Amino acid sequence: MKTLTINLTAGEYLPFYIKGNYFHLLETAASVDVDFLRNGGVVSEARGMEFGFFSKPKDGFDSLGFQSATTQVVKIAVGFGDGGYNRTTGSVQIIGQADTMAQTAPVVTNASGLLLAANASRRLLTVQNNDTVGNVFLNLAGAAATVAGGLKIAPGGSLILDTHLPASAIYAIGDIAINTKVVVIES
Repeated sequence: MKTLTINLTAGEYLPFYIKGNYFHLLETAASVDVDFLRNGGVVSEARGMEFGFFSKPKDGFDSLGFQSATTQVVKIAVGFGDGGYNRTTGSVQIIGQADTMAQTAPVVTNASGLLLAANASRRLLTVQNNDTVGNVFLNLAGAAATVAGGLKIAPGGSLILDTHLPASAIYAIGDIAINTKVVVIES
């Protein structure tokens, strides 16, 4: 497969002599007309194509013809066999929702206590145990936490929930007397 850059002048028809059976239009600023030629005759044509267009004309081509209403530089890939290109140009904008985060540092003791109140609007929950020796055990179902039945967060570990979140109160208990190194983030 070859990748080529072609300068097109507005309104001008530009023949381009290259053999292949696979064509991919990789970059354009505006639409382009493409003729697939074999032995001097058009075997297939594509009008108003933009980047991302690809074609495999039956029995291939021995030259291409390009025309554009605007002066532009286009980039193409030509080859034999199957090919592919997953490259895009331009910019991507990710649109999301800005959330207000609440960050707390609750003390977890060796007795079950409320870590977070019930919150039916909860969209994110992160609990991090920054202690070096103490484990933290959570109950996400609104009941008292126990060492034997809680969800364990080991020293240095964390829990991140961002899809299926508990709306109920969350309780915590530790296996050391006082753990002051727990961080909770909620939105």
